[in-house]
Amino acid sequence: MVNEVGEMDSVSPDDHNNSGISVFEIDSPDYKLNFLSWILDITQEEADKGFEFLKRNNKSIEVLWDLLENLKVFTVVVEDHYVDRVYRDSYYFYYSGKHFSYTRFCKRLSIFDGKLEKNFFDYCSEELQQKFVGTIVIRPIPERSIGRTLLSPKYFLPIDKNGYVRLAKYVVTVFGKQLEVWAFPYGMQDGETTSCAEVTILNLLDYYSQSYPEYHYLLPSEISHLVEKSSFERRMPTTGLSYELISKVFCEAGFYPRLYSAKKMPKNKFRHILSYYIESGIPVAIGLKIAEENKHSIICIGHMQPEKIQLGQILNCANNSESDNVVWVSDTADLVDTYCFMDDNKRPYNISECVEVAKLNTSILSLDGFEVEYMMVPLYKRMILEAADAYDICMSVIASPKFGIKSFSQEWDSETKKQLLGSIDHELGTKEEPLVIRLFMASSRTFRKKRDTQFNVDNKEIQDYYNMTVFPKFVWVCEISSKALYENQQVLGEIIIDATSSPDAKMDSIIIVNYPYALCRRMPEDFLKASEACFEEVKEWKPYDIFRGNLTDCQSL
Repeated sequence: MVNEVGEMDSVSPDDHNNSGISVFEIDSPDYKLNFLSWILDITQEEADKGFEFLKRNNKSIEVLWDLLENLKVFTVVVEDHYVDRVYRDSYYFYYSGKHFSYTRFCKRLSIFDGKLEKNFFDYCSEELQQKFVGTIVIRPIPERSIGRTLLSPKYFLPIDKNGYVRLAKYVVTVFGKQLEVWAFPYGMQDGETTSCAEVTILNLLDYYSQSYPEYHYLLPSEISHLVEKSSFERRMPTTGLSYELISKVFCEAGFYPRLYSAKKMPKNKFRHILSYYIESGIPVAIGLKIAEENKHSIICIGHMQPEKIQLGQILNCANNSESDNVVWVSDTADLVDTYCFMDDNKRPYNISECVEVAKLNTSILSLDGFEVEYMMVPLYKRMILEAADAYDICMSVIASPKFGIKSFSQEWDSETKKQLLGSIDHELGTKEEPLVIRLFMASSRTFRKKRDTQFNVDNKEIQDYYNMTVFPKFVWVCEISSKALYENQQVLGEIIIDATSSPDAKMDSIIIVNYPYALCRRMPEDFLKASEACFEEVKEWKPYDIFRGNLTDCQSL
């Protein structure tokens, strides 16, 4: 067993016979601080100045302390000679050229919840998997030591409120034990080869390359070479990247990104677009203004459970100018203001509110007190229809005399109204009983699989219609509900439109309009024939659950 703590002799591997590997059982704040001081190579002189001094002057200590606060007792297995691909790339193209030497190797911490009661090697992978929290790479770089980190969010998100985040499955091998973790990658900028901008690119590409075979990972040297093509000065040491350059890098990596500026659109619209993409399971980059000459970049990967008590308090109007048809709508995007972020200045899975606040003679979107300036959405090439256009088309369908739900809801009997609305006092689409909508994009494969399972019990007729309809690779879905149904996480129908269509297609982008006891569907050969589309009667119908295939409910992990 190894103990290289020096004077901090309170930190030592546990007493089990672990055959030469370093295993630490952390069960107190003092021991945790001593362990972090040791693993981060903090000198005895610095340690003697106390915890508050270390937190103020060492970002790695601050982040790791906050991160591990939720784990009261945990076990850490340390690998001393770990090869991290990001740091090794930075080492060879930058750090190896310095006068004073840097080591090529990193340390990797594998964290397990609770204590390991026996020798690490006596556990099988299945037993360790039940306790596995994730891994943290420690780079040999002062103060900005945290490298690629893969941690399960269930240990770090609030337990009193559901969190829905986008994750990827990672397989790691710890001394021959193969383990899995569902995580979103996190890493800290080193200040020389990577800034927050490069870290944003690295972590997003890490996620996308792990999840989809169409994308490949880029290393810091490759990002630097791509940026040099559009730059007029040296790139090392890094001075950061503008959001235009970040978007350019994603273009070079095979994406079709969309860049939004909060200054060029109403703040409420910007918030809605953010919500639609996050609900679609698309992690997005967010650009913040810290000061006039100081910018920051983070990643938004999910949101917390919205407060249902606010349902119906903010209303939008869908209207049809030709028929004077008016439908009042409550958008669930107005309920979501608390998001989950990967911010390299804070611990992974940081929770923050994105709200509109007044500033001088205008208003800004504020995130932790900083102004939101940009949002970069890395879209796949077949995601042609963007969020704002999808919303406009769905609102046009809702208000349409032909496709809108109002003409159908007026035909419902009292029993149906009570089942769907909770009462018979008001018509659906009025201010008293607004239509609740939830907009998101999904791959047709995932969407149809989820709906096929849901429809298999009570909606066999609708199941057949969906299975017989041809879908494109991606669809925009506008779920429709009432306040009573949405509180039970159910919907009364949905509008499905083609995500590969253009904004000008309008009604011709409709694939399915599914209402209680009525369904309209269109095939690829029906393009430019929306006026000829008709509804078919559905005899057996029941409300069904909202779609949850894009984001992972962290309480289910």
